Amino acid sequence: MIVVEGQRLTREQVRAKANDFVRKLGVVQGDRSVARWVEGICPKVMGLSPDHGRIVTDRLRATIRTIGAPLAKTDCDTNLLVAFVSDGKDMVAIINDRRPSRMAQVEGPERRALLESDAPIRWWYTIGIGSGDGAMTGATPSPVTGGNSESGSSMLPDGVPMGGSFASSLIRTQAVRILSAATVVIDVHRAEGVSLNAAADYAAFVGLAEVRGKAQPPVPSVLNLFALQDRARNLTDWDRRFLIELYDLPLNRFGRSQRGHLVKALVDEDGTGPAD
Repeated sequence: MIVVEGQRLTREQVRAKANDFVRKLGVVQGDRSVARWVEGICPKVMGLSPDHGRIVTDRLRATIRTIGAPLAKTDCDTNLLVAFVSDGKDMVAIINDRRPSRMAQVEGPERRALLESDAPIRWWYTIGIGSGDGAMTGATPSPVTGGNSESGSSMLPDGVPMGGSFASSLIRTQAVRILSAATVVIDVHRAEGVSLNAAADYAAFVGLAEVRGKAQPPVPSVLNLFALQDRARNLTDWDRRFLIELYDLPLNRFGRSQRGHLVKALVDEDGTGPAD
């Protein structure tokens, strides 16, 4: 008989893992608050047969419902596009050359990574600005656009958006960041061997949260699908709990407050974290 003994992590160790998880995702940077969907999410899958496309779409919609994110009716305008293509790098280059406005918010290293990396899956976002009560105040660009910055908005040096509604508070922000479109491009050749369910779960995670490109959390996560360690072939307990808490926390808070909320939520009352 083989006995495998594991060492129980202390509360401090679990909290350190949770903090590193949130940090590696990049959803909170400085005092810049998180971005998430406020309007109904309308996923569309391209590049697959109707039957296979339906499998991915159904899994995306099931995940959206499970974590409590807003889901649009089936007859809706696409704002979450998941495209299966033969060459991801070439596809992004075509979009950049022919329709550069569709990637207008992607800048600097993020843009270079989209255009030059050999990543099997790449993604970008459109971020809108809403008032402190969540109402959209900026124009909503069309799908297949995006980035992680807000072009044309008034910004403080540390990245805190200003505008929207007046609130005399050191805790509440005057504006919120809203995901209004997301594009996920999956290279079927570089992702060879990955199941449709795994691809759908990966697309769901990066489509529902503003995740930094090439994020590899230090815990079991579907984002480590192509990594050597902490690999997972579907959404893990860490992933699900994070997404559920992301859609439960107040949007009109500064990033430091939201980061603390997310980290705390990932640590159980008994000091343990999500199951590995």
